[in-house]
Amino acid sequence: MIKEKSSKNHQATEIIQLLIDGQENEALERFEKQGFRKEFIAFAMTRGISYEDARDLVQKFIIEKLCMKSNSIKNIEYARTWMYQVLRNMINDLGRVLIKNKEVPLDEGRDQSYEAASVEKNQTKSDCVQEQLRLFRDNEPRHAEVVEYILKGFNTEQIRLIIGRSYGATREFMSQCRKKFKPFLEVCLEIDE
Repeated sequence: MIKEKSSKNHQATEIIQLLIDGQENEALERFEKQGFRKEFIAFAMTRGISYEDARDLVQKFIIEKLCMKSNSIKNIEYARTWMYQVLRNMINDLGRVLIKNKEVPLDEGRDQSYEAASVEKNQTKSDCVQEQLRLFRDNEPRHAEVVEYILKGFNTEQIRLIIGRSYGATREFMSQCRKKFKPFLEVCLEIDE
């Protein structure tokens, strides 16, 4: 008999069901065995968090959210989407805390809303895109998140799972993100490579 490999969505649903049934040890064992910890650490790292911070955040997610709040899921079939939404919110909260605690130099009193960076003579197009993405992230963090996924080659289905929207809503949001990012890229068109 050949054992069929179940999908990540099905595995996540099984883990949540075990937690709801009070089988925490079995659920956490499956969480580890099926690679969810590594997957979530990698996801946190794509959001700009160091490996150590991502590891700590995922551990906090497991203890405070997965084990304690999994019974609050309204539709267990979307367990993996729920996991990603909760983890993404935790990452965003961590980002807000870091920004709040960040010291701002005295000369940074100027308004940085939608300023295109000047092009340096020796700057490559790739460097320019990254600089503009940083500025875009400062102005439009939710949209910049999706633009980063697009630039990293994530497909619509992967982005849909991460942001927790329907396929059609994800495609529409991706389109909006591209349109908002386009004016930031205009300065990069001047660079010859």
